[in-house]
Amino acid sequence: MITGTDLAERFFSSNGATYDQIANLSTLGLDIWWKKLILNKVPKGSRQILDQACGTGILTFKIARKFPHCRVIGVDLQDEYISIARKKAKDLQLTNIEFISGRAEDVILDGGFDCITSSYLAKYADLDRLIENARGMLREGGVLIIHELTCPANPVLASLWKLNFKFLQTYGAWKYPEWETAFRELPAVLKETNWVNELTEILKSNEFSNINVASLAFEASAIVTARKAR
Repeated sequence: MITGTDLAERFFSSNGATYDQIANLSTLGLDIWWKKLILNKVPKGSRQILDQACGTGILTFKIARKFPHCRVIGVDLQDEYISIARKKAKDLQLTNIEFISGRAEDVILDGGFDCITSSYLAKYADLDRLIENARGMLREGGVLIIHELTCPANPVLASLWKLNFKFLQTYGAWKYPEWETAFRELPAVLKETNWVNELTEILKSNEFSNINVASLAFEASAIVTARKAR
C-alpha cells in the first residue's frame, strides 16, 4: 500500500531547485494569492508560528517578514528542501526563523504555538495524527490554517482543471522533466482524496471550534481554519 509519505517522496525527490517556479507555474500564479490569504488569517500578535510542509520556505519567509518579533519554525520531509530554505534564510538575513527536517506528523514541539500553518500537506498527511499533535502544540485559542489543492466537483470547472494538468503534463514535463512524475500522478491523487470532509470531522472530534472551509479559485483549492477550544 502506497502511503502519503511514499507519494511525497516520489513527487518531491531531487527537484527542490525548481520548486518555487513550479509552485507558480502549476497554479497559474495563484499560489502567490493563496499564500497572501493564509498570511492574513494568522493571528495578529503571534509570538510562535509553526509552518508544516514548508518546502523551500515560500510561506515561511512571508510569515517571518510579517511577524519579525515572532519565532517561526518550518518543518519539511525533504532534506534537500530544508537545505535550500536555510540558505535562503541566511541570504535574506532573517534571524527569527529556523528549519527542522522531518515528517510533519512526527515533529512535535513544545512552546504553545499561536498558529500552525500548512500548504499542500493535507493530501499526503495522516490527518488523525497531524491534528492530534497540532492540538497538543497549539496554545488555548491557537489557530490552525490548512491549505491544499482540490478537484472541482462542478463539471465545467473540472474540465478546466483537467486542461491545466494536460498543459503541465506536456509543456511542464518537457520544460521541467524532474516534475514529470508529479504532473502525471497528482490528478488521480486529488480525485481520490476527500481531505476537506475528513479534516473537518477530525477537527470536530478533537474539539476544535470556529471551523471554516473556504473554497478558492473555482474549486481548485481550499483553506480550512479552526481554533483550539479554550
